[in-house]
Amino acid sequence: MTALAGLLVLVSLAALLWQRQHTLLTYFQQEEYDNTRFFTAWQNVRLFDLRATATIVVALVVIAAGAPFVGVKLALAAALAGIMLIERRYRFKKPLAMTERAKRLLYLSFALTLVLALLTVVHPLWAIVALQLAPVTLVLANMALKPLQTRVNEGYTDQAKAKLARLDPVRIGITGSFGKTTVKHMLAEILEASGSVFYSPGSINTVLGHTRHIRQRLQWSHKYFIAEMGAYGIGSIKRLCDFIHPTYGIVTAIGDAHTERFGSIEAIAQAKSELAEEACLAGGTVVVNIDVMQYEPFQRLKKIYDLRMITVGAEGSDVVVDAQETDGASWRISLHSKLGLIPDVTYDLPLLGAHNVTNSALAVTLSLVIDPEIADQIPYFTKTIAQVPHRLQVLDTPGSALILDDAYNSNEQGFMSAVASMDKLAKKRGGRRILVTPGIAELGLEHDRVHARLGEFCSDRCDTVYVINPSRIPSFAETIDADKVTVVEVPSFAAARAAIAKDLKQKDVVLYENDLPDLLEEKRLL
Repeated sequence: MTALAGLLVLVSLAALLWQRQHTLLTYFQQEEYDNTRFFTAWQNVRLFDLRATATIVVALVVIAAGAPFVGVKLALAAALAGIMLIERRYRFKKPLAMTERAKRLLYLSFALTLVLALLTVVHPLWAIVALQLAPVTLVLANMALKPLQTRVNEGYTDQAKAKLARLDPVRIGITGSFGKTTVKHMLAEILEASGSVFYSPGSINTVLGHTRHIRQRLQWSHKYFIAEMGAYGIGSIKRLCDFIHPTYGIVTAIGDAHTERFGSIEAIAQAKSELAEEACLAGGTVVVNIDVMQYEPFQRLKKIYDLRMITVGAEGSDVVVDAQETDGASWRISLHSKLGLIPDVTYDLPLLGAHNVTNSALAVTLSLVIDPEIADQIPYFTKTIAQVPHRLQVLDTPGSALILDDAYNSNEQGFMSAVASMDKLAKKRGGRRILVTPGIAELGLEHDRVHARLGEFCSDRCDTVYVINPSRIPSFAETIDADKVTVVEVPSFAAARAAIAKDLKQKDVVLYENDLPDLLEEKRLL
């Protein structure tokens, strides 16, 4: 009977470790299999075991006190199985994608933890060691599999390069601290007036992400290929350019998004300028937001390449933008180039937010640089530009409150633009202005300063603010003027939605501003 009880404990422990590796792998995948960032998440989200370890310690203490050995082991087996079942019910905003790489990591890391678990036959404390070292085995498995993964990735990338060279579409890169995905969608819709456009869905912006979509989806019929380019450090965009070889580009903005990753906004500017330099070196043209010209790398490139780097924005730009808000939810926009770089054009934009004026102007400008013959068609295409999901998307259901879904946004400028839009629409409807936000991520040393500015900004433009996980953004919650605004602190987006549903009125406007990943929104109790 004693042997059977011990076997049941071992089986329950193995089942828990199998589930634990699934849980940890979900976070590891969200951190893009980066070992260092995963260990940071391990600390921040508390991915170390508490419940099972405490249960095992209690069982050992009870046994030492003279309790029946078999009975305690049976109870321990049942408790470990119960903890496993609880963990299986965890839900994630971004669930684990069981790719071939994920499977390899799961099987190898589980095998390593299982070896540790089997040592419980020598001493029961090995069970605790196995539980606590589960995150370490995942990192060790990732390190062991890295050479294989590198070969696999290189094989796929070589296939994508060959296909891209063979089909040879006009290649366009888009980068920036924010606005990349929105501009990509705008440009794709407008360029359809000139020819078929291929672009990766969502926010795919890495070499491997583009590799998969090029291999699976790029066709001979595609005249244009638009590649969104994300930067994870100096040289990231250069590597993307070496892979895609863009002859045209757009730089949307330089901002403090991802300052934590880069260390300074000057480093961000240097990274984003890599697209401008590569496109110009290839004899092409890059269109940039005039605001980026305050940074030295862009000033240097402008001196070298002159009008092959076209600035867009306020008076003094190569292409001047004049925008008038028409009804609070759309714009009449005119573009004019004194140097005749593009035909003058006036168009309507049915999108909220002042930042979308610049986004559309960048897309329209590059479209006209590539194919000036479509100038007459621009007004028809911009009228029907679709809202990009979760980017200040208007969800208007008859008989219900107006919802503004800006859940993907993560920058100060876009945050303020969205709040201003909510303010205008709520005043027009005569309802309350309700903001739901967890703040912005990856701001580094600017975290408190940016959130303090946002708190001040919201104080005059909101009636109620639901602050998600306020311990992460105390400067935001504390700066909001409590005499003007009702501040409600909630642990998660789900809790905010549930609270709002109880008191929502038809005339209200609710803005969901940013939605952080599982890694940042809440902590787990493992």
